[in-house]
Amino acid sequence: MLIAIPRELTPGETRVAAVPAVVKKYRAWGLQVRVESGAGLKAGFNDEDYRDAGAEIIPDAAALYQNADIILKIWAPLPEEDAYLAGGSIVIANFQALGNLPRIRQLAKLGLTCFALDLLPRISRAQSMDILSSQSNLAGYKAVIEAINLFHSAVPLMMTAAGTVTPARVLILGAGVAGLQAIATAKRLGAQVYASDVRPAVKEQVESLGGKFVEVTAEAGFETSGAYASETSDEYKKAQELAVAEQLTKTDIAVTTALIPGRPAPKLIKRCMLSRMPRGAVIIDMASAFGGNVEGSVDQSIVEVEGVKIVGNSNLAAGVPYSASILFANNLYNFLAPGYHSQTHTLVFNYDDELIKATCVARGGEVLIKE
Repeated sequence: MLIAIPRELTPGETRVAAVPAVVKKYRAWGLQVRVESGAGLKAGFNDEDYRDAGAEIIPDAAALYQNADIILKIWAPLPEEDAYLAGGSIVIANFQALGNLPRIRQLAKLGLTCFALDLLPRISRAQSMDILSSQSNLAGYKAVIEAINLFHSAVPLMMTAAGTVTPARVLILGAGVAGLQAIATAKRLGAQVYASDVRPAVKEQVESLGGKFVEVTAEAGFETSGAYASETSDEYKKAQELAVAEQLTKTDIAVTTALIPGRPAPKLIKRCMLSRMPRGAVIIDMASAFGGNVEGSVDQSIVEVEGVKIVGNSNLAAGVPYSASILFANNLYNFLAPGYHSQTHTLVFNYDDELIKATCVARGGEVLIKE
């Protein structure tokens, strides 16, 4: 069997779907691995690294995809890649499936089998395959680092003979994987950290990392069965808005992480709140590609509104591509491992398995995700 690793064409993407250490594992399975020339350069892996791992380096995408059984990618193939894709190939990537149905329909028409790892259920058996968790963890870390780089003051408490620098106050909105890592990173760097979430149950996790939970006295939010936050009542939304608005008046750095699968990002910070924040404050909007948690944010841009810098970046993991590529590559390997047959050196997918059922969005010309 042949695994193909292309260079990512999505603007701003620096990661690669397989790193040399994982290529060695595929080769140990007896599989052939092709890597497009330059695919790993932005992540810190050159062609020679892949050759040493046993991969064949291919100069262009057209030759790379030819006869490929499995194509591993960070993102779903772009339309400009369609000319190289052949029916019967299997594509495994982050498809952002719930908001990308038209593209999945096009790929299904090409005869591709598509696995969207962004649809993996949050169950114990899937933890080692969970691309959203591994990448969100790094994104939460990077969000705080980016904000600190733009902030005009030091972050930790500093007591000197010339005077005292008070610690920065950081507010994290959304205490999922990204939010919890942002809390931990900000705390390690010496900030006073606060966090808000529609799930009161995460208060203990926030406090265990040294953050203070912003209480909302109203009907609690709730979670879906997949452990993602979902819509809350109007009463709760109003109470949370008031609590966040009050906290923002004392906030130097805010990081927003709130997403609801398949829905536009909830607006957590409105323009009227920005005018009450300290001048020079910085906000990192990690949901900017989905409409944003902050009014006025623009994806992949930095804008200034009411004296506040708003950074729209939904792909912060690409800012740490070496680490992110290693984790992503391991997630893909762990997804493939249960289907490996050592006697035949092949990969066989069990379409009755709950993880395969949950992630297979196209097969045999049909779209398998609910529209």
